Amino acid sequence: MANSIYFASTTLHLYVASAIAASRPGEDAHLIFIDQPESKPYPLYDIVRNWPGSPFSSVSLFYGRFPGLFNKLRKRRQLFAALSQKLMQLRPEHIFTGNDRRIEFQFAMHKAKAIGSSAIGHYMDEGVFTYLGRDASSSFSDRIIDNSIKKIIYGLWWKNPPTVGASDWITYVHPAFPELIHPLLRKKRLVPLNAASFNSKAMQSLSESILLKSGIPPESLGAVETFITLPHESIFENEPLYRERIAFIVRQQTELGKAVAVKYHPRNKSPDSLDLSSEGIHLLPAEVSFEALLPYLSSECEILGDLSSTMIMARWLRPDLKVNAFSLDNSSFGILLRTIGISKYT
Repeated sequence: MANSIYFASTTLHLYVASAIAASRPGEDAHLIFIDQPESKPYPLYDIVRNWPGSPFSSVSLFYGRFPGLFNKLRKRRQLFAALSQKLMQLRPEHIFTGNDRRIEFQFAMHKAKAIGSSAIGHYMDEGVFTYLGRDASSSFSDRIIDNSIKKIIYGLWWKNPPTVGASDWITYVHPAFPELIHPLLRKKRLVPLNAASFNSKAMQSLSESILLKSGIPPESLGAVETFITLPHESIFENEPLYRERIAFIVRQQTELGKAVAVKYHPRNKSPDSLDLSSEGIHLLPAEVSFEALLPYLSSECEILGDLSSTMIMARWLRPDLKVNAFSLDNSSFGILLRTIGISKYT
């Protein structure tokens, strides 16, 4: 049986990788978590290792965020050595990633070729970049400076993608909305993702495990009538009117008698930047993944949020839900959200 490797650095990567792996029964799938802070507990790793319905034959964790420049370079060499051993052991025919800028993926593709495996590269939909592209990829800094430095440090095998998912390493793209992907990705072979794959019993058990680990009884989400997902707190700090608008919306929903739940951005420094707990709403743990919450929301629930990947994922994975944005301008992102059926909250 052919081996395949799936690199995941986010919960979304895990969910998409799991759905794809489950749909490819002719392969032996192996999951590798990457890009996590060194020596910091990573609960998702243990959850997946103990996941009864897992489509993965093995699960590994390779840390990727190291403090200090020289320490980082030394640890990167160790990382490459560990990856080399894994690739020699598995000799994968397919390698999946949610970001082909990740050094782990590019090294794996290079190493696989060097040992005669000739693995095929796959890009898994990660959200915004899939549809709007990554403007920074075409900047002088990325194309010339960053590209040259990485080639000098790591080797000529490093390839600077013109946008995420468009590097020469990628043959197949797995998008949620194939008709809307960035033009550079349309040059690849497309394999549309199937949202139904996320409704399997195995995926539900994964979501349940993630919620319970965060202290959330899954059944409690069924009572939520308005679910608000918030951007990073820097938005509130830089735009005072934004803070007032969110507070107004929360107050408006509670005055309508709605059961409101709010999830802050996981990288916020403050647990309650807007002091919403005083409004009598249900604050969900910021670190819990949005993907794990979605399956347990009632079909009557309304999701409110801003211009982010969570809105795209909500529209795709739960097409039965009403999804509205706080603001919806005529930017490329605003047009994308309108195209997939998201309206402006009024």
